[in-house]
Amino acid sequence: MLQNIILFLLTFITIFLVYEIMFIKEYRYSKKIKKGKKSKDDNRKEPVEVRLLRSYYKVDIDELNYSSVLNTIAFISSLDMAIIITIACLVKIGLIQILIALILVIPIIYSSYYLLAKYYKYKINKKSIKHKNKIKKGTK
Repeated sequence: MLQNIILFLLTFITIFLVYEIMFIKEYRYSKKIKKGKKSKDDNRKEPVEVRLLRSYYKVDIDELNYSSVLNTIAFISSLDMAIIITIACLVKIGLIQILIALILVIPIIYSSYYLLAKYYKYKINKKSIKHKNKIKKGTK
């Protein structure tokens, strides 16, 4: 039991750090440079996860703090991978471990990004309602 918790924590921390250093840092830097014009290549500069939230779940990422979105994506992706690896390592037979991991990948990733999209839509909706109320109070 304790070994599984240690495995989960070490896997999560390792994947999170690698994800932050290798991917998120690059995307954060490229977004700061290109604040002005939008071109066709701008979508290629975004992580796949951001494009998934934008196109599949219809989340308006521009309404959110981009750096915060990237950190949340790194956290969610690391958590997903750590959960999958920990569950797969509970079985001792190597081939079954791979099979379990392959079966778990899509449902876990889909459900976590579904929940993240719901949260971001709620956050954007709450922000727009607050903004509308502020405008109404200012005109009276």
